[in-house]
Amino acid sequence: MNEKLLIVDDEKHLTEILKIAFEKEGYTVTISDDAREALDLFNENGFDLVITDIKMEGMNGIELLKKIKNVDKDVFVILMTAFSSFESAVEALRAGANDYIVKPFEIDEIIFRVKSALKHRRFVKGVQTLKKEKLAELEIIGKSPQIKEIKKFIEKVKDINTTILISGESGTGKELIARKIHYSSPRVGRFIPVNCAAIPENLLESELFGYKKGAFTGATNNKEGLFKAANGGTLFLDEISELPLLLQPKLLRVMQNQEFVPLGDTKPEKVDVRIISATNKNLNTYIKEGKFREDLFFRLNVIPLHIPPLRERKEDIPLLINFFLEKISHRLGMGEKTFSKDAMQIFMAYPWPGNVRELENLVERIYVLESERIIFGNIIKKYFTRPTKIESTNLKNLEKEMIKKTLEETGGNKKLTAKILGIHLSTLYRKLKNL
Repeated sequence: MNEKLLIVDDEKHLTEILKIAFEKEGYTVTISDDAREALDLFNENGFDLVITDIKMEGMNGIELLKKIKNVDKDVFVILMTAFSSFESAVEALRAGANDYIVKPFEIDEIIFRVKSALKHRRFVKGVQTLKKEKLAELEIIGKSPQIKEIKKFIEKVKDINTTILISGESGTGKELIARKIHYSSPRVGRFIPVNCAAIPENLLESELFGYKKGAFTGATNNKEGLFKAANGGTLFLDEISELPLLLQPKLLRVMQNQEFVPLGDTKPEKVDVRIISATNKNLNTYIKEGKFREDLFFRLNVIPLHIPPLRERKEDIPLLINFFLEKISHRLGMGEKTFSKDAMQIFMAYPWPGNVRELENLVERIYVLESERIIFGNIIKKYFTRPTKIESTNLKNLEKEMIKKTLEETGGNKKLTAKILGIHLSTLYRKLKNL
């Protein structure tokens, strides 16, 4: 076990008894009869849990608690006092105490509390480690003003337990943002995504709220719903516009009261769930058509966030492509590849109706199918001849955009621009005159 305890009390006899008792349980124990000395010990060595008396000469236990929490906010602290009162308990808990025990107490009782506290601490630290690993996988790529604003938004809302509605076209990364918010937050429960359009309407209620044995034909056992599974965490309701109208008041009730009733039961169950929802539809239109409840919309839309389409933040495309190339290379182990400048210009000019998802899929397709280490524009052109083929009216805009970007990259050098674009210098001059 090897977890370290610090016990602080000006009653030396008590600290010595506790030291013997906890060492028998396998803990490493340090004792002190002075709060200031204990603070120095904590700064020097660090401890997993601190047990301290409240009433002591000089610095009292609550002052010690506050100073310790400033050093390590995650350390568990149990306060002891012979003067039981509601006021002192409230003050202790407000100061950050994890538990509160009144003297005299049984040794077995405080051992039980310490074991429970450390078990919870191990769980919390395990969750924090997992969340750090998850966050490393959830990098938001981009340098555009829109992406910078989204990153700021996440920092503002991650610690606040409020509902968020993310809107944006399909493929813009709404679930990525929802995951980033959850794993950046202090919530220790799970992140559970639910696609409201993917689950049949007649099954969605039982999936969300669970059911009791015998609730309907075939319900041979109790089933835990997704709300219960997400207790302490985040439930991500994707494509919320497709939530059946009959289920919308039930969702509203859960959000208002943080409780739900499983199918076949009469007793409500309390939960602590953060709701993040997402849509690629205009919910105001759905409300006007009677497909979505206005009161539920207001409840979901407490904090709105819009994810712009990729075509509105094209400066992010090169960064995304390089990120995907590195990711794919690492996953497939096929060696590094890169795109030439003219290839990158084609990527930049394309409107990307499928957004980031379409870009990632296309980069992987080209990476797998093309053997060259440097992939040029003439190679990737064939990948853009698809049903979304650019019409002649858009071709002029595409050509104009490519010439403009290439000129910017070459610092206005027309000879180099013509070479990169694969056209004669006189052709470039003619196109510039026409455009």
